Amino acid sequence: MLSVLLLLLLSSFTGAVRVRETLSSRSREFRQVRLVLDRVGTDLMGAFASTAREESALTLHEDTLSGKPAATLAFTAFQLPDGDSGHPPAEIVKIRYFPRIGADGVSLELHREQSDLPFVKNKIPLRESAVADRLRGFRVELYDGAKWVKEWPTGGRAKTALPKRAAVTLVDVRGETYRREVPIPLAGQEGTVTWSGRRRPTAP
Repeated sequence: MLSVLLLLLLSSFTGAVRVRETLSSRSREFRQVRLVLDRVGTDLMGAFASTAREESALTLHEDTLSGKPAATLAFTAFQLPDGDSGHPPAEIVKIRYFPRIGADGVSLELHREQSDLPFVKNKIPLRESAVADRLRGFRVELYDGAKWVKEWPTGGRAKTALPKRAAVTLVDVRGETYRREVPIPLAGQEGTVTWSGRRRPTAP
């Protein structure tokens, strides 16, 4: 009887540990997804493009890696200087989000690349970091005012045109989908923002 009781207690304890580990793992996965969506959303809300600088244009290309959706999104953005002592303060940056095959050879890693002072000749190295791993998909859709598209710029639009909104979707390791829509506040102002980041003075 005692051995049966001990076996039941051990089984109960083992089950509780597994449940706790599962919940902890899912919590980490959800936290990662939330942080990435916050980061991409914040970056996109600072996105701008200038008709005076074609290289400031936002671009989106949809592809697949290992059969998984893998978008590449690049854009220029205003941002607050991050205070990194290894880099000069930069209010304008070029940002690129792109996936790579993960260390397991199956899942995806999402990387963020940042170029500081992109319109000024400099020797500042690119900054690249993995912001998420063990993903099964990274999608981006852009709203042009009439429909959602998966490639940008779309036909018939100026190269430096900005979409009205963006929708970022992450698919986690369990196949669960998380989607967030983000407005692009400076859409429609491409002709009033100069490459330096200063707006042209409004005519009296």
